[in-house]
Amino acid sequence: MHYYQEMARVKLFRISISLAAIFFLLLSSVATSQSASVNGTVCSKIGDQRLEIRSLYTCTKVGTKLLWRFTDDNTSELVPFPLSGPSWLEIAREREEIERAISELRAKEAAEQKAKLDAEIAAAALKARQEAEARAAKAEAEKPKIQGLTIGKLLWGDDFKGDKGSLINSQNWSARNCHRVPVSLGGGACFDAEVVYYAPSAIALDGSEDGAAVISTNRISGALPADAGKCLTNYCGFVSGRFDTHGKVAFQYGFIEARIKMPKGSGNHPAFWMLGDNINQVGWPTSGEMDITEIRGNEPTIATSATHYSTSYAPNNCCSNHQYKVASLRVGVDVTDGFHTYAVAWLPNSISYYVDGRLISTTTPQTLGGHWSFNDKFFLILNNAVSASFSGPWNNLFSSSMTIDWVRSYQLNGQGQVFIK
Repeated sequence: MHYYQEMARVKLFRISISLAAIFFLLLSSVATSQSASVNGTVCSKIGDQRLEIRSLYTCTKVGTKLLWRFTDDNTSELVPFPLSGPSWLEIAREREEIERAISELRAKEAAEQKAKLDAEIAAAALKARQEAEARAAKAEAEKPKIQGLTIGKLLWGDDFKGDKGSLINSQNWSARNCHRVPVSLGGGACFDAEVVYYAPSAIALDGSEDGAAVISTNRISGALPADAGKCLTNYCGFVSGRFDTHGKVAFQYGFIEARIKMPKGSGNHPAFWMLGDNINQVGWPTSGEMDITEIRGNEPTIATSATHYSTSYAPNNCCSNHQYKVASLRVGVDVTDGFHTYAVAWLPNSISYYVDGRLISTTTPQTLGGHWSFNDKFFLILNNAVSASFSGPWNNLFSSSMTIDWVRSYQLNGQGQVFIK
């Protein structure tokens, strides 16, 4: 490329010199012509001198007339140097060669640029395809595989990816305070003796590559966070977090699973659970409640699940009509030491709870013995309470973390819908 550029510059220089020489010859020719036209013309006063271009003329009496005559002032030798150069045809041909060289150079540069762009596009397409294949392989590898269940395509999920300390996705979740009676949306309704203030600021993303949401539970040692809710018991010694999908995402049937590392320490009462999406209309327990998992902080090797229901259809009536079916499974390891999966396999007239793909229990209308409200839409909740009555004394608890890696909803046996509002 540099060679072509240098050749073009040399040829342009040669053309410039040639054009200058021709211009000078033309100028000299004009000067000679002008000088010839002055010599012998009439003048008015003897001795006057006149300089035309590079020739000196003196007014001289010739016979009876006064005429301009060329006067040699010893500059006649100072004529232009002999000129020689290409003809107009040669100049035109050189110009064509230069234009052709420039055109070839531009074509070469354009071809190189196109090749570079094509390579970049191909590399980007390859990278995108490889990333898509990697995601598909990862999704397939992570898809639950449980004997007797046909778990289909992923319907919805949240991997909680984002910058460290940033908020959870507000399109999916609402971070809640706690209140006793459902108002506006029922996701923040609390029904237990929890010694915590719930504050949205206790929930944040961890910023890891794979993503996770963290609920931090801390003993109060100073002023409460500005966003803390009310204390609904006689005493609240902790601040913790709670969030749900009510009013944003609802579910009806499917295989719904979360991967969670549970908080360590007696007194912690973490839960991954669901409430009927119609709780604001019919109240609890008529809305129904599915506790996919609850962990007792003082028994961290046991996973507990429960189904809460009303003994009859009794909208906005609580709580003599409240009953529940509870079951537990010894996991064999401390679930606060690492991540485990907790799931519900939910079909019409059937609810089954799992931990790490192992069945905890199955509930049907026949085994429930009350109002079956579980063929309607439900929403998800994740929280960590502190409750001595459920999870043992909290005297030695000062801080803990509940880490949610992801939450996902799959089709199950061809069933399952997700409603995004």
